Amino acid sequence: MITKDRLLKERTRRRFLFTGLHLLLYFSFSLNWTSWGSFLAERLGATYLSGAIVMFVVLVVLFIVLESVFLWLSQREERS
Repeated sequence: MITKDRLLKERTRRRFLFTGLHLLLYFSFSLNWTSWGSFLAERLGATYLSGAIVMFVVLVVLFIVLESVFLWLSQREERS
């Protein structure tokens, strides 16, 4: 039997993990303005897309997927 206190600690730990991952991914976009991310300014092949635009789109999709996973885990936990 899981106590309310333990359940609250697990939820808080999971939320901090997801928040930390979100922040890490969010600040990874700052690579666009550093020398480490200079490759992101280049065009991808013969397209008009740059690495920065692709990175932005991938990050948005990742944020949506991560939040969906978090919500799914929370709902699954509430049902059991």
